[in-house]
Amino acid sequence: MTSLKDEPAGRIRSMSEFFALAHAMELDAATRYTETSRQLRAQGETALADLFGELAETERGHIRQIDEWKDHDPSQGNADLPWPIPDTFDGTPEEMAGTRLLTPYQALASAVRHEQRSFGFWTYVAAHADARDVREAAEQMALEELEHVSLLRRERRKAFHAGRLEGRPAGEAPVTLAALATFERRLADLMARDASSAHEPTRSLAAAAKDAAAKLEALHAAKHPVLSLPALATELTSDQGALAEYLAEAYLRLAETSQDGDVVSIAQEVAREAIYRLGVLGPKGPVDPDE
Repeated sequence: MTSLKDEPAGRIRSMSEFFALAHAMELDAATRYTETSRQLRAQGETALADLFGELAETERGHIRQIDEWKDHDPSQGNADLPWPIPDTFDGTPEEMAGTRLLTPYQALASAVRHEQRSFGFWTYVAAHADARDVREAAEQMALEELEHVSLLRRERRKAFHAGRLEGRPAGEAPVTLAALATFERRLADLMARDASSAHEPTRSLAAAAKDAAAKLEALHAAKHPVLSLPALATELTSDQGALAEYLAEAYLRLAETSQDGDVVSIAQEVAREAIYRLGVLGPKGPVDPDE
């Protein structure tokens, strides 16, 4: 997971500004991916060029969705950008195409981080919006980005397993939701004891972690789902960032793999909260060996 590089420069004051910003962000992504694809193709990296071309087309699909959304509300006119769009990418197209170490997995991992930052951005916008329609629209965009994260993570995992060295141990074991609830309470305790807990967002995160634990325990009692996850090293159970990272990964994987609608609904709910939490805490680094 990846937190925002910087907080948004201000508040979105109208739906016209919302559509202008959403369109500009998706256009920027499509343009960056297209240019990266062009440069890679010029270097003879056809497979990677095709991959970035597919990412660019996905972003153009997002643009079409936003434009259709706007067209359904004829009262919305065109507006200038309220402020420059945020930087949600790891590097420029030149930097991405210039490395000789780039692999399909790394390319997809970078795209995942972009979508995660976009999710964090729209979550932040929703939390600070004054107008109800803007808040609801930003929440919808955040949900869309969360779906994009899940799709790209699935492709990233395929790329990892396709390219990893033969004989590398999987390092995964069954994990129950009751165990994840224990980790949520552990994280809540760590945040509550932290010296920065006097800060309101930290107190709110600690309370939300306890709520998540209660939801997980109730779901465990009703459905008994079990996940296959990497083992979390003992020393990392005292690391807020590592715990937050591990839990977000678990909820996204649960939402992706479960066939039970109730389980998927709760998994998506706690995943949204977990990704927002990562944006506030800032992860210490990946704990999934597939990262």
